[in-house]
Amino acid sequence: MTALALKGEDLVDAGQVAQQITLDDTREARLLAEAAIDRVRGKFGPRVIGPATVFRRAS
Repeated sequence: MTALALKGEDLVDAGQVAQQITLDDTREARLLAEAAIDRVRGKFGPRVIGPATVFRRAS
């Protein structure tokens, strides 16, 4: 059996930290993808990225 113990001292408000850490790689990847999507939408408009089901076949 493996155990992990964390102890928090002198905690500050989340708004005062540069980046919140996570131990969940899947969540980290999703957050990176969401940030990239936000940048693309900011550059090309809010409707440029959407669910694949809304796009028709090119042929």
